[in-house]
Amino acid sequence: MTKILLSTLVLLLISSFAVYPQKKAETWRYEGPRVGIDLSRFLLPVLQNAKRNGWEIQADIPYKGNWFPTFEMGMQWYDDQHDGFHYKNNGTYARLGVDMNIVKFESLKDHDLVFVGARYGYSVFNQQTDNILYSNYWGSITSSTPRHAMNAHWGELVFGMKGELLPNFFFGWSFRTKFPFAVTKDDHIKPYIVPGIGKTAGGTPFDFSVGVYYRFPIFRTKTLPKPIKMGGAKHPGLNNEVDPNNPYSGSSGSGSLRNLRGGQ
Repeated sequence: MTKILLSTLVLLLISSFAVYPQKKAETWRYEGPRVGIDLSRFLLPVLQNAKRNGWEIQADIPYKGNWFPTFEMGMQWYDDQHDGFHYKNNGTYARLGVDMNIVKFESLKDHDLVFVGARYGYSVFNQQTDNILYSNYWGSITSSTPRHAMNAHWGELVFGMKGELLPNFFFGWSFRTKFPFAVTKDDHIKPYIVPGIGKTAGGTPFDFSVGVYYRFPIFRTKTLPKPIKMGGAKHPGLNNEVDPNNPYSGSSGSGSLRNLRGGQ
């Protein structure tokens, strides 16, 4: 008898869950400021013979879904020893700009983006050169140039990607073209390298960065950002649009042909 009662109770519980299904969890889109560090700055000592070290932090925040105002800040130290001179350079820099996502988000949980952007950069640094060796008829002379404080302004065009590997954790890279606007002149030696820009010799400076980022999920929404339309204005009459100056716009091809034939 007890077994029968227990079996009946189990069947009633199962049937109650079937009649009253569990409420499905809601899906939200979480957004917020994203902060990260540029890993490529730590590879500089390996890629160059000179002693070049530095760090850079990067941050952005979403604005209307596809726009990301950005802020970047870093420091750099450069020490290059040659047979004829010893060059030192160090300073800080910062950039302000905006990135624009150019791909469509497929779902509320899709945060991967491909972007183009622009930056304005400003750097404050100093340089000096020691043990400069000159040779002439009377022998060798060693001199140095004093430490000189300098600054620089430049612009950047950026192309890159950021993908969400784990919830709120992103990996990304960017390729940058830089355009120096103004660099303080040194009467003794032209800056060999500018923090934030890179080497000034050899034409337009380029740079490549690789970073990891964490997003703080402060905001949530159920609205999926609409993709930014890159094309121009559509021609009236296409896609069944009505052109007020064309009596045949907005109709199908067969209908327009019928009108031309006098309604046959």
